[in-house]
Amino acid sequence: MQLLVLKHKSSRTHFHAFIETVSGHSFLRTLGAMKKRSSWSVSLRFLLVMGMGPVCGTIHSQNNTDSPFYQAGIAEATVYSDLKTALKAGDAVYKLRLINSPFDPKLFPKITHLTGLQCLMLGSNGITAIPIELTGFRSLLFFSSSKNNLHALPDEIAALQNLEYLELFDTRLDSFPQSLCYLHRLKALTFENNLADTFRLPLNFGELGSLEELTCYKINIYHLPASMGDFKKLKTFYLSDSKLKSLPSALGNLTKLETLVLDNNQLTSLPKNLFKLSNLAYLSLKNNKIAHISDYICYLTSLAELDLSGNPISEPERDILHALLPGCRIIYR
Repeated sequence: MQLLVLKHKSSRTHFHAFIETVSGHSFLRTLGAMKKRSSWSVSLRFLLVMGMGPVCGTIHSQNNTDSPFYQAGIAEATVYSDLKTALKAGDAVYKLRLINSPFDPKLFPKITHLTGLQCLMLGSNGITAIPIELTGFRSLLFFSSSKNNLHALPDEIAALQNLEYLELFDTRLDSFPQSLCYLHRLKALTFENNLADTFRLPLNFGELGSLEELTCYKINIYHLPASMGDFKKLKTFYLSDSKLKSLPSALGNLTKLETLVLDNNQLTSLPKNLFKLSNLAYLSLKNNKIAHISDYICYLTSLAELDLSGNPISEPERDILHALLPGCRIIYR
């Protein structure tokens, strides 16, 4: 699949177009990878080309070299894809991808011998819980699981105190364990396609103080805890297709936030405090139920693009928004 990507530079008026070939991986993960190559951290423009319909379908990246799996730790380290082979290398193994590889009950417990492991990617392993053996890797920086239908996360994951990237796809979790909020070095957290009817975030979720990127897609979360306002380092927040009905006013405390995507939810209004986000450059509210936006939006002085596609915005309301945001591109289609 080829996607036309427009990357917005810090000047706000200068755009570069390029073609990126995306083969078999999550669109949200693609965004995260492209974001790191952007001077302004927003590479969402291909959503405007593709539309929001198929975006973020759970097609996971296993070979995208821009993934944190490849970049974290020793970037040029050999990637092992077979546990038996990896065990022969022992503590010289830093990156391990076990895809379409059911766990051998006799062999798998020996994974603890890989004491130097920094990045672990699991996929289609036939498990419904994360084996306790995986919580003992003190050097682990990246962990990802896809198509494993996880029903729970062990509290012992909190022992992974060096973990910086956590990606969970195709799960069946009903909540995010409180203990995981003590992963104080976590920079990026991704949830996609959680199959449970509802998903709850703990009240202490904001204790993930190092979080810079939060990506959620199809997790049926409805409401967010007020403690999210404690994410002082958060720059990018995607929460799409999750039946979200309201936003906590505490989001106005996310002073470093640059990208906010809340597409395909059930929002009818925005809290006034949201307009305190002086660094917010991209705001997407596609396919919600918003008919009116407060005049306070004029205080979003860095806003370069506002996407209101699929919302019942009247013509008079559009005229007001253009007057309030003269330097901002506003999309209604």
